[in-house]
Amino acid sequence: MTYTPLKHIVFLPCPPWGHLRPGLETSLRMVKKFPELFISRFTYHSEVPKAMKYLGAQSAAYASRVRVVTATNSEADPPLSPGNEINVITSFEKSFRLWITNELQEATIIQLDGRPVNKPSLIMEDIFAGCISPECKDIHKLPIVGCAQEIGNNGASILEKVVQNNAQDEDILSNGVQKYPQNISHRLVCLPGIPSCYEWEFATQDFSPLQPLLLHLMGRLRDMMKHIDTAVCCTTFEFEPIAAAALSNTFSINPFFIGPSVDLASPHKPDPDSPVTQFLDYAYTEKGARSVIYVAFGTVSFPPPSSMSLLMTALDEIPKAGFRFIFALSSPSAQLDQSWMDAHVQAGNAIFPEWTNQTAVLEHPAIHYFLSHGGWNSSTEAIVRGVPILFWPIAGDQPLNAVQIAAIHDCGFELLQVRTGPAKSISYQNGTEVEIVGTDDAVREEMKRILALTKGPRGEHQRMNVQLLGRVVARSLGSGGSGDVELERFGRELGLV
Repeated sequence: MTYTPLKHIVFLPCPPWGHLRPGLETSLRMVKKFPELFISRFTYHSEVPKAMKYLGAQSAAYASRVRVVTATNSEADPPLSPGNEINVITSFEKSFRLWITNELQEATIIQLDGRPVNKPSLIMEDIFAGCISPECKDIHKLPIVGCAQEIGNNGASILEKVVQNNAQDEDILSNGVQKYPQNISHRLVCLPGIPSCYEWEFATQDFSPLQPLLLHLMGRLRDMMKHIDTAVCCTTFEFEPIAAAALSNTFSINPFFIGPSVDLASPHKPDPDSPVTQFLDYAYTEKGARSVIYVAFGTVSFPPPSSMSLLMTALDEIPKAGFRFIFALSSPSAQLDQSWMDAHVQAGNAIFPEWTNQTAVLEHPAIHYFLSHGGWNSSTEAIVRGVPILFWPIAGDQPLNAVQIAAIHDCGFELLQVRTGPAKSISYQNGTEVEIVGTDDAVREEMKRILALTKGPRGEHQRMNVQLLGRVVARSLGSGGSGDVELERFGRELGLV
């Protein structure tokens, strides 16, 4: 019997798990939608076990057509740690160049249930992976699809526009580390679908340590935009319709809004014996529903060391308001005063796990709000589970996500008094200027006020809003929903149907 070979595309995610995991969900959606498709996901070596575990929890009928691959170059791959990002991108590019060279030399890649798999015919790359595939196009010569987690994820593009409006690119790229913070001006910026705000509100924290990385990514992102043939945004049109329409009308490439890369059901069931589950169950039994605030800043982001006093001050208000909290310390940058943590643990107020089954935590009836950096993936995980969010954005897309979800959809609150750097000045809030004092006392009063609001009619209204928004997102991913229709259109564009 002769089988028609499966079509083969390569997916290049951003190395950290926070970007890799949602990309796996998108890959699974694609192979479910297109039965003749096979996907190779090139993965940073340290993240391979996590990717394999995630796929192992999925239906084998679809996970078998998603292959996790990696390669190592002659040099040791640097760890995914803060301050090491540029070295990681360089190593990732070298490894991918080696792998794609070997892959394209194979006559037939593999056999899947007796069916051959063609050589790769396309590369999809996360736009923040570092412009890996364009840098290697001299080898693979394949069309490239740029993949953005959502429209707001073009945070670097927006920052780049700010830079271009203030100085010549050459000056910024050569002297950016010293000059960039001073180039953010007291000027209102208007973006489609976003309330007016000052330029410095795109960077709500002092990101001096991130400046070399951001400037490096800006240059590579410009190159990326020159080489992509098609673009997809992992958002739904209903979530940000004005921005989606503006994006469609601005660029020559018409993007496909295929829906968020979010697990509607937790891929891993909660472990009843884990300290996190037991903490939640006990709080639910003793204090009832919505009695715990879940705190997590993702696997990469974390407030800078200069903000530790502000962070502890804000969290101290949680038990004073009658709540308990779980603080997931997943980032290598997560450093807190041990005696402070011990005091909260001994009082029964909190636990501080290094890892949590986040989707399972968000599904627990004891969860009240989610205090988060506002990364797109964490935000959508909370939205589809009906959990409102308290935002402490750090950088990148996070400030815009906070505006979209808290200000536009009223599904949470943003903490303003925790801002640092140029943003520690004034915030433009619906025509009113709010002074950012940024002291412990200011943070304490803001947190106390917000927690009181979460317990009243405003909190109930936000919970209703986020539940409705979650249903919209879930419907968009279902059969015939807007994201599903866009995915079908995307497949036709690629010749997958």
